[in-house]
Amino acid sequence: MPVRVGLRYIEKWKTDLEKAVQKYEAEPIKKGQIVFYGPSNFTRWKRERWEHTPLEEVLLGKSGNPCCINRGFGSSNAEQQLYYYSRMVRPLEPKVMVYTAFGNYKGFGYSEEEVWELAQRVVTYALTDFPDMHVYLLGLTKKEIATEEDIEKVEKCNNLMKEFAEKTPGCFYLDFSTFEPLRHMEYYVEDHVHFNQAGYDLYAEYFREALKEELDQY
Repeated sequence: MPVRVGLRYIEKWKTDLEKAVQKYEAEPIKKGQIVFYGPSNFTRWKRERWEHTPLEEVLLGKSGNPCCINRGFGSSNAEQQLYYYSRMVRPLEPKVMVYTAFGNYKGFGYSEEEVWELAQRVVTYALTDFPDMHVYLLGLTKKEIATEEDIEKVEKCNNLMKEFAEKTPGCFYLDFSTFEPLRHMEYYVEDHVHFNQAGYDLYAEYFREALKEELDQY
């Protein structure tokens, strides 16, 4: 199994990520919900610090009640997501997990295949722990500023997830690249990576449709 990030030796991972995990662990445990697990586009979907309308308030069940839990932690990649899975996801005993696997992988020298090997373990652990769980793998988008090389990498990542989902019971691929609105940079902040509030409004719209059958169960 490839390892690029020394969790014990990089200061950011000894402080920021561990503190984020500890903060989540201090929250009351709500079991049987829809858990969003992944890096910063989930992390920033909250009011604290970024002043965005929280995921939990905009993705509601058919009853109108909250049913989603945000377990995003910024700057993470599949290595940290695997390492922290037992603390971030398992105690929640979710019925559904929405997982984005390819955040931040290039900055740590992973190839698409290497980071996907780690990400598959996150999904496999989840499905082993909770055989009736549904896991949704969120594909990557093709932004309007993407280069040909960027698009090639996006397609490679998306194909890895799609092929895995097709052969894995309980696992589904969400083709986010077909959601045209969030290709446009007016919905991103200055870094061209993270959504602004208008972007998160569209993100919520996407998930309301993509997860309609799951949301209708609550």
